[in-house]
Amino acid sequence: MGVAATIIARSSFIAVPVVGVAALLYARWSTKGALLVMIAAMALGLLGVMLRQSGLPAVSDPVVPLALLIVGSTGAISILLPYTAENYPVRIRGRATGWVAACSKSGGLFCQGFSVLSVVPSIGVAAVVIAVPVIASIGLIALFGRETRGRDLRDLERSGPRSAAP
Repeated sequence: MGVAATIIARSSFIAVPVVGVAALLYARWSTKGALLVMIAAMALGLLGVMLRQSGLPAVSDPVVPLALLIVGSTGAISILLPYTAENYPVRIRGRATGWVAACSKSGGLFCQGFSVLSVVPSIGVAAVVIAVPVIASIGLIALFGRETRGRDLRDLERSGPRSAAP
């Protein structure tokens, strides 16, 4: 637990370079792909936490799962807002981006409230509950997400929300 607490306390030292890497992947490689990679890293971290709770000796070290959770969640949050802005029409872009920002921050507020009320589930239970929407988001983004890198946002707006990008 001491190692886990240290990793979490120093997570900003991990988060700052991750934001840079996420921005680089987003700008130079693929907007959709960068988001999927970060969410997949978060899912692997959640899987590691779930397996760690199973008591298997091979997954007893918390460092890798927690690092993956920090990297994945930091990267996904840093990519989520620009990706959202690039996928909504101009007339509702600000409102849509605001809703995504609010929803992405509300989880932290709920967790702090649960902590104050002393109703926090074990980390294994929390990992299972969080893993369900995380894995669903991978599938939904893979199926319906658009690649926006190198495309004019006006073209994306004209092509409609369900069209496939090249």
